[in-house]
Amino acid sequence: MPKMIMMANRELKRVHLDFEWELNIVWYGYLIQDCIDGVCVECKKYAKIMGIEFHKSDCPDYKKLHDPPKGDGYQCWESTSEGSPISPVFKTLDELCEWLANNSGDTILRDYTKEDWINTLKEKSIAMDMDTNKPS
Repeated sequence: MPKMIMMANRELKRVHLDFEWELNIVWYGYLIQDCIDGVCVECKKYAKIMGIEFHKSDCPDYKKLHDPPKGDGYQCWESTSEGSPISPVFKTLDELCEWLANNSGDTILRDYTKEDWINTLKEKSIAMDMDTNKPS
């Protein structure tokens, strides 16, 4: 099977260099749904942590909650589920790909070299708007 097919469930995201979210745990923002009655304590707590403003209805501005905070860092995410980081954040794509080549616990991807990761993530990123982390 060609390597590109196997990489279909991995994507590059640009996040803050100090972004911390537990690896392999779905990003909370992808699970949030609008408050129905305006009293969702967990959403308000999360919005406060993220510095998100509240509407007059006392609900957070959900558009700002869904995606992880954008920045200059490089991080690999899985996209098979709702989406979760599978690597720490790195300053360069090169550092990220070196880490991925040495730390892939995935049986199928364990033979990927640093160069394989660089080529695949760069190619997949061509179709991504790196300012929004969404397909262009």
